[in-house]
Amino acid sequence: MILRYVLILFFLGLVGCDRSALVVHQQKISPSYLASTNVGSPDPRTPPSGQMIVAEWWLNKQAMRFDPILRLSILFHDFSEDVVEYPICSKIGYETYFLVNEKFKETGGLLSYRAEIITCDGEVYADWKHQLWVKLIDINDDTEVRSSAVVEKSKQGSVIETPCCNSSK
Repeated sequence: MILRYVLILFFLGLVGCDRSALVVHQQKISPSYLASTNVGSPDPRTPPSGQMIVAEWWLNKQAMRFDPILRLSILFHDFSEDVVEYPICSKIGYETYFLVNEKFKETGGLLSYRAEIITCDGEVYADWKHQLWVKLIDINDDTEVRSSAVVEKSKQGSVIETPCCNSSK
């Protein structure tokens, strides 16, 4: 009997250990999203269509001392990007990013996103990435930066500088 209670307490303890500081999910916005549709009273206006991102956080007192912000980096289907920042004023809370109607049609909807809780020092306290998240590389960027390893390799001897052996006999 005692073993049973110990096991129950043990498993309850494990459930409480897997709590992330930041959780993000995406939801579709359609006429069924409206409460008026669910109670049989249709909205006389054009119902919205689109998507939304909901970011939830749970922070401790130490994190709140650093005036954190929530930064959402969003990648759309047309490969345009948007970065939105929200101040975090409470230990527990959520923010919602809406992409509806015209902007939804222009961009084609959400492709991927990343959420970060950043302290006033610029350090990332918590991070959450969509499974398809990738930072886009701008190939038209004129400020091309090469690493020192690439620059050094271009200065090293190459096949062109190697004396050629003509094996014509």
